[in-house]
Amino acid sequence: MILNMDGREIFIDCPAYIPKMLADNNKNGEGKVTIDRYKELIITHMHADHVGGVEELAYWQYFKTENPIKLYAPKWLLQDLWTHLRTAMEESARGDGGLASMDWFFEPIPLQDKHDFGGFTVETHVTKHFPRTVAYMFDFGNFKFGYSSDTGFDRNLIEWLDRADVILHECRFGPTNVLGGDLNTLHSSIADMLTLPESFQRKTHLYHYADDTFDDDPLKPNYEIGHYRLLVQNKTLKLL
Repeated sequence: MILNMDGREIFIDCPAYIPKMLADNNKNGEGKVTIDRYKELIITHMHADHVGGVEELAYWQYFKTENPIKLYAPKWLLQDLWTHLRTAMEESARGDGGLASMDWFFEPIPLQDKHDFGGFTVETHVTKHFPRTVAYMFDFGNFKFGYSSDTGFDRNLIEWLDRADVILHECRFGPTNVLGGDLNTLHSSIADMLTLPESFQRKTHLYHYADDTFDDDPLKPNYEIGHYRLLVQNKTLKLL
C-alpha cells in the first residue's frame, strides 16, 4: 500500500516480485507506480508476503541511487529484518571482503511510540498474529487513520483503532478451520467482524482477503459484509 499525503508517499510493507507487482498495477491500476517512488517504507511483520521484496528493494537502492530509503519499524523488528537478510546481504557485494550492515542499504529509523514524522505522528500496537506484528495509527491532528496489519480478531485492538476516522482492517472470508489449525488465531473472520457496532463498520474498509471472495465483479463479494466496504487492489481510496 502507498499512503500519499500531499505528495509525500509512505509505502507499507514490500512483498516479493516488485517488478511483477508494479507491472500489474501499471497495466490495471488507476495510477502508475515505479520503483524509484520507494523513498519511505514502514514494515508491519516478517511474513514473506509483507517483507519478501525488501532484499530486491535494498539492492536496487544500493546500486541505482545515492539516497537510502528510510525504513521505519520498532527497533526489535528492524533487528529481526536484518537477521533475516544478513545471510544473503552481509558479505560485501563490492568484493572488498568487508561485511555489510543494514545502513548500507537503508536509513533504518526505529519507531518510538507517537513517532514524529513531521506534520503527523504514528503510534504502534502489537496485534494477535505471529511472528510479532505491528498495527499503526496515523494522527494528522484533525484526522486519524488506523491500519490493523495482520491480526486475529482482537477487541482490544478494535478499541484502539476505533479512535480513527478511517480504518483499514484485515479480514478473512470463508472457512477458518483448515489443515494445520484454526486461522482465527492469525486472521479476523468476517463472522467476527460482523459482530462489531455499525459505527465501526461504516468507517472501515476490509482488505487482505482472497481473490475468490469475488464473483466476476470485485465490488460484489460472495459474502455478507454488513456496513463494511472492500478495499480493491489497484484502486485509489481517498481518505478526505
